[in-house]
Amino acid sequence: MSRRRKWLLRTLLGLLVGAILFVLLIPVAVGVALTTATGTRPQDRALTTTPRDFGLRYRSVLLPTEDALRVSAWLLPGSEPVPCGVVIAHGLFRSRREVLDRAVFLARAGCEVLAIDLRRHGDTRGGRTTLGHDERFDVIAAAHYLRKRSPGTRLYLMGVSMGAAGVAGAGAALADPPSGVVLDSTFRNAPEVIDQYADLLFGLPPFPAGDLTRMGMRLSAQFRAEDLDVEEHSRTLGLRGVPVLVIVGTEDRRAPPGSQEAVFRANGLSGSRMLTVRGAGHGRPCLVDPAACREAFAAFMGLSLP
Repeated sequence: MSRRRKWLLRTLLGLLVGAILFVLLIPVAVGVALTTATGTRPQDRALTTTPRDFGLRYRSVLLPTEDALRVSAWLLPGSEPVPCGVVIAHGLFRSRREVLDRAVFLARAGCEVLAIDLRRHGDTRGGRTTLGHDERFDVIAAAHYLRKRSPGTRLYLMGVSMGAAGVAGAGAALADPPSGVVLDSTFRNAPEVIDQYADLLFGLPPFPAGDLTRMGMRLSAQFRAEDLDVEEHSRTLGLRGVPVLVIVGTEDRRAPPGSQEAVFRANGLSGSRMLTVRGAGHGRPCLVDPAACREAFAAFMGLSLP
């Protein structure tokens, strides 16, 4: 083969490899930007509902985190005596309005409730979205706030999707552990959910799309996806005597039921529970069957149904 033909072949191969990488990097870059640099989606920002629309008193509070952010939250005061305090965290691209229905239910049951806007979402400014890794600091700040208001009251942490990862990490890290943790539509760990999204959103294989996305998130959000492991948090909670309630939708393609069951099994406590809602997709079990969720909350937290 002549030198000219070898040079031409190498050039064509280089262009082909470059084109393949370009095709892969565009959706990866979009995925990294969506998950680390954006917040609440426009249709959620347009919502204006507050607890007052349900006839409940509330006030807005700002909660300082240990990494120097100020988390915006709604405080719904409980009855006297307060049966429990509950911190509720929403999912990716949403806001505290996503969890307003369960905040209302728990407040009517007498609990003191903090519905928080996680970092970079809703009215909370600053920080990077990290799928629940750094969001645990937001939940910890809320937990400290409720504990100062009502010392000795049972504390529960509740979250949806990204919020579930945040409350699991917070519960595992708190020096004084909570009485229980509710995980709605949780994923098993960050690498698995990143691979799942690469397939669902772009039809790309875990290698190299998932690997490139994780690398990009580490560069843009300064966290290793491998450090966010909800299954391991659940195991730690179990060792600390903290039960979990895992709420699963059978049609959840983003966090498959099998992965959520693994999170439930890792806890290992007899007081832990799993609620499966048929026909529900990601983040939707308590919309598809709100009565089942309310009953599960009440049984798990020892509340009377309002």
